[in-house]
Amino acid sequence: MQDTLLRQREETASAGVRTDWTREEIAALFDLPFTELLFRAAQVHRTHHRAGEVQLCTLLSIKTGGCPEDCGYCSQSVKADSGIEATKLMEVQKVLQSAAQAKDNGSKRFCMGAAWRNPKERDMP
Repeated sequence: MQDTLLRQREETASAGVRTDWTREEIAALFDLPFTELLFRAAQVHRTHHRAGEVQLCTLLSIKTGGCPEDCGYCSQSVKADSGIEATKLMEVQKVLQSAAQAKDNGSKRFCMGAAWRNPKERDMP
């Protein structure tokens, strides 16, 4: 069944991006050996892009640690024993400098992450 599902997926790869994956198709991907998954991912990539082309993105943590939420999986929570020291929100000018440097280094996207659900008014510049 795994091979059949994946064969069907390969046949529709040229039709465009899918967002209707079934649980069975996802499970079949998880069951693949890593090297086979990597090979198939490269095939899909080459269907839509030049072989050596990748998009470079930059992610900047503009506030690290000290999050009041208790998401059990996250090391940013104040309740996590991760050794991460909480920092204040990064100054806007430093964020802009980091974004400019990322662009100069070839990044096409610049993403910012912050360790909190919602910022407090006192934290905003």
